[in-house]
Amino acid sequence: MFTGVGLIAFICIFGAGLLGFALRRFLPEHHRTDETGKTVHNVMGVVALLAALVLGLLVANTKSSFDLRSQEIQQFSANLTLLDRELVHFGQDAAKMREMLRAFTAHKIAQLWTDRDAESAKDAAESVRLLDEIESNLRLFAPKNEVHIEGRKNALDIIRDLKRTSRLLSVQQINATPRPFLIVGIFWLSVLFLCRAIFAPFHGTVIAAFFLAALSVSVAINLIFDMDRPFTGFIKVSPVPMQQALDWMKS
Repeated sequence: MFTGVGLIAFICIFGAGLLGFALRRFLPEHHRTDETGKTVHNVMGVVALLAALVLGLLVANTKSSFDLRSQEIQQFSANLTLLDRELVHFGQDAAKMREMLRAFTAHKIAQLWTDRDAESAKDAAESVRLLDEIESNLRLFAPKNEVHIEGRKNALDIIRDLKRTSRLLSVQQINATPRPFLIVGIFWLSVLFLCRAIFAPFHGTVIAAFFLAALSVSVAINLIFDMDRPFTGFIKVSPVPMQQALDWMKS
């Protein structure tokens, strides 16, 4: 579950705590009084509050964004299924369009749930071409009755929705959380652990507490970074709705 960002955060934060324990030995005695410790703790309380607010806002923002991507995938899958059902009404005349729709769905799955940028870009171009070709064929299709006219209109409306959502999903693969927020948050937490460690007693229980606290906040930072990549991270949007839509088209 730990990616590079979470590991770097843990090294910086827990390392700052260990550095604080080491610096304690070099401070003059009058700098280690209870009054000085209380003052530093009160000042660091402001930093702790700021760090907690920033991390809380980032977690809430990435979770909201992640949930939105999941809803878009479900809606996208539903539209694919609806389009396929509309094409079924055209009979054998729509066999080629249904085949292209299955290919489009397979390419979209490969485009979204892959870590390989080159292949993802290739799949994105191919999926756009397939959807455009389906729309062109549908516009050229000559309706034979009122059912075909209504079905053709509904299918074109669904394709417009698919195009819009497809483009949004492609753009939203880019990380949305500003990296400076994470860097500043890690810096604040490192400073906080450093100052707290200087005035903390040095024994196993305290070190274990610092270790667990650093691990906890690093997991939170890692979670922010992971949910910011909703299709390729450890926690990712499920491809099951898209797979189910593809399986439904094959039936």
